[in-house]
Amino acid sequence: MTSAVIRMDRRGGRQWPAGGAHDVAAEMSEVLFRSLHRSDQRARAEQYLHGLLLAEGRKTIRNIATAVGAPGGQQALHHFICGSTWHWSPLREALARHAEDFAPGRAWVVRQMIIPKRGSHSAGVLRQFDPERGHMVNGQRAFGVWSASGAMAVPVNWRLFLPDSGPGEAPSERAGETAEESAAAAVLEDMRTWRMPRRPVVLDVRTTRIEPVLRGFAEAGLPVLARVCGVTRLAVADPSLPGHGLGPLPALRVLEGVRGLRRRVAGTGWAVAVPVVLPGGPGRPAHEGRTGLLLGEWSDPDGAPERIWLTGTDRTHVGELARLARLARGAAAHGERTGARTGLRDFKGRSFPGWHRHITLASAACAVSALADTYGRDGTRCA
Repeated sequence: MTSAVIRMDRRGGRQWPAGGAHDVAAEMSEVLFRSLHRSDQRARAEQYLHGLLLAEGRKTIRNIATAVGAPGGQQALHHFICGSTWHWSPLREALARHAEDFAPGRAWVVRQMIIPKRGSHSAGVLRQFDPERGHMVNGQRAFGVWSASGAMAVPVNWRLFLPDSGPGEAPSERAGETAEESAAAAVLEDMRTWRMPRRPVVLDVRTTRIEPVLRGFAEAGLPVLARVCGVTRLAVADPSLPGHGLGPLPALRVLEGVRGLRRRVAGTGWAVAVPVVLPGGPGRPAHEGRTGLLLGEWSDPDGAPERIWLTGTDRTHVGELARLARLARGAAAHGERTGARTGLRDFKGRSFPGWHRHITLASAACAVSALADTYGRDGTRCA
């Protein structure tokens, strides 16, 4: 397959970026596309991956076909993404394992991505607030799972939130799924058969409905650090701390009461972890004797905490929790840097399968870019 890559480069009229991306892309193609049993599908997948890396501007199918020197193949690429029969899950599993070979992850980071769309006919489109832009947008909401090692972060799985899915848009089990359930399911359901290493999950999706999230991860035996809103109400568990005995208080108020106990964490800022009673579910007591830790993070010691997290264990050191939380910021930075140039948000089609196929190959392009940036041709870390 490598020789086909070289011939494609010569026809395309453009040079691959420096830093070993050509070799990384060739190896990635060999690994990822083994599950595609037809030679024409493997060829189209290879073209699409290379086009995502080479095309300038938006990664439309037309620009991708032009970038790989096959403008007449636009229709074939369109069918490969929107009308073919291949499933994306085997490619994503292969991507996760390949990234693991280079940089074993320290956690699975789940992040939200808003994808602006025109019109309302694409799967999952609705009017919603985009925290990155700070205003309402018309678009899709997707939850990505990133393998985060500290050295780099690679998206390995995606779940498109479909609050009002129509017939044929998505599996029936998603009917009535909340955003929090969708975010958690990206790890707990979509990745359950991959047999990847069991690592902490950093759920970087702010929510006030935290009890079902914590319960789901506890039942799966996976530790989770979940981002919560300042209004989330929790009871202080430690009798020696301010707020104990006052019942459930807003998380922000709990953290303000222990500002003097914050400690400096290298590379993070200031942080404090407070033992709290975990919330109960509907129809159950507000507490059931289980305790966890509420983590607050400050970059400005005189301001309010910028990020608030909750975990279902009370045995983790504040420094380790802060380092896990930092992986979420690393995944966000990688997503903005590599995602924009490899087309994570650029699928223009309307179909549910088409979106999944495009974002799977765009994730592979993210991995190529991240690996080429982070590691040299001999597999060693770049300075």
